[in-house]
Amino acid sequence: MFESIGSLAVYVTDKERATRFYVEKLGFEVEFDLGPELVFLKSGNGRIHVYLEGGKQPAATGKDSCRLGFYLRTAEPARKLFDRLRQAGVRTVEDEPEQVADDTACFGLYDPDGNIVEVSGPA
Repeated sequence: MFESIGSLAVYVTDKERATRFYVEKLGFEVEFDLGPELVFLKSGNGRIHVYLEGGKQPAATGKDSCRLGFYLRTAEPARKLFDRLRQAGVRTVEDEPEQVADDTACFGLYDPDGNIVEVSGPA
């Protein structure tokens, strides 16, 4: 029925604030800015597409709430990225990356609206 995910939708209260976060902290690039409430972003390698839709009301957030999330894979060690993001002021869900396999670690981070983005990479 479906072949792939076209774009991941992230609903936010303030499009400009969220765009700054995803670009400056997570390294996405603006692909198309379609006005006051909609922007399409892409990862540096162009393989991940996210659109931010602003003007939404926040829902319950937190690691124990129901939500749709997405994982971003990184080639760099998860610990190194975790430390860099924390130093840049990004709020993380966990205090430390979690080792989930011999060669993989993961952690979650919050965007400005409390949406959780999961990250996994080499341990």
